[in-house]
Parts: sequence; structure tokens; C-alpha cells
Amino acid sequence: MRTTRTGIASAALAAAFAAGRAAGAQQEYPATLYWGSGLIDIPVAWVSPVTGDFALNYSGKRFEPDPNSNAKLNYSDRLNSQLTFSLAFGGRAEVGVAAFSSNPEEGFFARGLVIREEDFRNRGAARWFMPSIAVGMRNIGKYGKIDRFGAGYDLLPPTNDNPNARHVADSIHQGFKTNQSLYGVATKGISLTDIRPTWPDLAFSVSVGYGGGLFSNHGDIPRAQYAKNATGGLFYGLKTDFSPGPNLTLSLMAENNAWDFNLGGSLVYRGLRAGLYVTELGAGSANVTATRPASTFYNYQKVAFTLGWQSNIFALLRGDFLQSRVAELERTRQQLLAEITARQQRIAALELELNRYEAQNLLELEQRRQQAEAELRQEREALRRLEERLRRVESQNPQRPTQPAPTPPPQSPQQ
Repeated sequence: MRTTRTGIASAALAAAFAAGRAAGAQQEYPATLYWGSGLIDIPVAWVSPVTGDFALNYSGKRFEPDPNSNAKLNYSDRLNSQLTFSLAFGGRAEVGVAAFSSNPEEGFFARGLVIREEDFRNRGAARWFMPSIAVGMRNIGKYGKIDRFGAGYDLLPPTNDNPNARHVADSIHQGFKTNQSLYGVATKGISLTDIRPTWPDLAFSVSVGYGGGLFSNHGDIPRAQYAKNATGGLFYGLKTDFSPGPNLTLSLMAENNAWDFNLGGSLVYRGLRAGLYVTELGAGSANVTATRPASTFYNYQKVAFTLGWQSNIFALLRGDFLQSRVAELERTRQQLLAEITARQQRIAALELELNRYEAQNLLELEQRRQQAEAELRQEREALRRLEERLRRVESQNPQRPTQPAPTPPPQSPQQ
């Protein structure tokens, strides 16, 4: 496998920190390579807000050839693949199943959202520091010998004593214990326009968590051979989104998955998603030796991809693909209209106050008049940004006729 150059990775990481997402929308997260929604590999404290939202995802990761592949059935010695399906309930829970490789074995996963930061948006200072918090579990089931890539079992052919193919843990995974991998994670979304309306429309999310099993267990393999940059279970990551075109959202992500650093991007168009990632950035090039089987899998940079589909199971059963999206856009539109109305009322009050100060022409009120003018400029700028966000939201709603934005209040003669 070709080695990814450090310069390219650094440039992509810089782009991830610099890019912004479309304004006014709750952040969404793609399916990870192996287990439900999140960043590239790590989970986040987030659940799709609409009951019945699902994600079907296929991932593949390029490995060095396995010298022992001839004894296995349904085995690709170059591509490690996985298929996952996840389903959301009530904006608070996500459950799903992952099928490992082409054998396959399977493991279930689940996550519950304990605290949701959106519930604190209108609660004073809490909106600035309260994150979402979730707990979850990966690899729920009997296949406890898998590693962080979902590898660990061979499908052996039938024998004279047993006519059925058998799932057997291979020699390097005998010491693993990764089923029922429990974790906790906190995620905080930040938007600069929430701090000051005149600042750039830039938003991103930060996630930090800790887990056992798949996040910290390396079996009998020495940690230096399994992942020399391991953190002992601590993982963290950053994501930012922006829209390069109509109906397109590009997510750029960087993370440490408790084993090494990963970097990549995911593009979604009308529910269809594709992602491309470089993983184990700190591991360097491959150094496979026949006497060390673990060197086939670990401690070298890899390239991975994902292909997925996101929709809502109830909308599909009703034959209405856009209903949940339209409802979400309409709710956002109503919120923007309410905020625009409040801003217009505030502008009218400030203009009235400003006119009164100017008519009185009192020197001791000059400072107050200047302050009112500054506040008026800020409110007008905030109103302009809200109206632009409203137009973007309305342009994304294919089922609602376009309506004009509320008429702004008349300008005072002095302005």
C-alpha cells in the first residue's frame, strides 16, 4: 500500500480547522468505519433527532497481504470490509448491528444520549458550556476476539468430523476480550455567530471520551506492536461542515481513536454519503515480516472509504421521502421568523429612543445616543444575517412555495 505523505495530511488537517458549515442547522454525523454514527472511528454524544432515521453503511480498509489467507474461506487478503445498520429512536437512543468482513461475524451496538446540549440553548450561561453526554457499548455479542478493525476470526472449511464451516479466533487474537466494550463521550458544538452576530458563520464540534475493550484492549500483542501511539482508552476528535454546493454537505474530521490519529472527509448528497480517510497517521510505513503475523495488520498507515445511505424508515413506508426534512426546515423557518420579528421590534425601539435623544439635544445624553447607534448597527447586521439564513432554509424546502421575508421596519430619517 502506498504511504500517504505527511504534507498532504497536514494540509487537509488545516482545512478541517478552517472550514465552516451551513448556518442554522443542527450538526449531523456520518456513520463511522465500524460502529454507528460518529467521526471516522470514534463515537460522539449525538443521536439523529427523528425517530426512524437510519443509516446503512459499507466500509473498506486496505491492508497488506495476509500470508495465511489460503486456509480461510470467503477471505480477501487485501480489503477489510464491514457492513453496519443503525436506527434512531426519540432523539435519545441509537441501536444497530455490524457484520465483520465477508465471513461474517456480527456484533450489536447501542448508544443513549443522557444530556442533550440543544435543551440548554435558552438557559442563560448554560448554553455556552453544557455539552451533550452519552454512554454506549460496542460489539455486544459472542465474538469477543476481534480487534479495533473487526478482524480476529477465520472461517475454516468443513472437516470429516464437522460438516459445517467454523468461526475460530486466529492465532494472534486469542488473548483479546473486546465484546461489550463500554464507553462514555461528551460532545460540544460551537458557533461563532452565537457569540457575536457579526462574526463569521463558522461552527464546529469537539468530542472527548473514554472507553474499554475496543478502545484499550490489545490482547497478547505487545502494545508497541499493536499501536505504538495508544492512549489507554482516551479518544477525542474535531469535525466541521460546510456546503460546497446545493444539497451538498462536506464534513472534515480529525481524531485520535485511542490508538492513533485519523483524518478524512465525508460528502453527503440527498441522503447518499461517501467518505475517504487516512488512518494511523502516526504509525509510518508498513514493515511486514513473516515471523511477526501482527505486522500484517498493525502499525502502518492505511486508506479507508465508506459508502452509505441515510433516510427514515417511516417515511419510506409511507412513500414520502422528504416529509421529515420538510418538517425540520419549516421548524427552522418559524424559529428564524420569530427571531427576525424580535429583532425588528428591538430596532424600532432603538430608533425611537435615538430620535428622542436627538430631539432633546442634551449633552449629558450624548454618550447614551452613541451607544444606541452602535446597538442599532449591531441589530441591523444581525437582522441581515438572519434574513440570509431564512432564504437559505427556504431554498432547501422543495415542497413550500417561496414567501417573502418580513418587511424590515422603516429607516429613520437620521439614518
